[in-house]
Amino acid sequence: MAKPGEYPWRDRSVALVGSAESLLWSDFGPEIDAHDIVVRINQGAFAPLQAASTGVRTDYVFLTLTGGSPRAKLSFLWRARRAATRGVVLMSEKGRTVLRVDLARFFLHYPASWQRELIETLGQRPSTGAMAVDLLTRTLGSLDQLDLYGFDFFRTPDIAHGRNRVVAHDPAAEETYIRRTIPPERFHASPKAP
Repeated sequence: MAKPGEYPWRDRSVALVGSAESLLWSDFGPEIDAHDIVVRINQGAFAPLQAASTGVRTDYVFLTLTGGSPRAKLSFLWRARRAATRGVVLMSEKGRTVLRVDLARFFLHYPASWQRELIETLGQRPSTGAMAVDLLTRTLGSLDQLDLYGFDFFRTPDIAHGRNRVVAHDPAAEETYIRRTIPPERFHASPKAP
């Protein structure tokens, strides 16, 4: 496992897989699994994965630990660690301290300064998906290494729990940011609902 601050995907192809339910209506699974590294976001890593649509590999889970008791956060982290073959990357600075221990000392993580810059760009607290895009675009050698799947900007529920909670995010601002950042041929939109 890489040490905190060392991102092991710099020269690898990466599939960043969001958890939009619309991904289930796609046939992206084999394409996703063909990448060197498959990254899933939060509870999307815990959903039942399907070879045809979602792909079945999970190398890294990009995880935000917010809310809940210390025990709940550690349980969530443990589940993510079990789902990921290579590791967990802690995202939002909020919630990374559990029982007065900053877990970023032990895990790869998204720097708080980058998160603050993204908040300024979006004008709102970013979702883990937006932070994941920012982290990967800063740490990959080229944007041609990154493909996005399962992002529909909260138009469909999350495949892990069936809810569509936007909370404090701005879906329109995130869509504008991501579509401006990621080349169109690297953004793989799922089909509309059947």
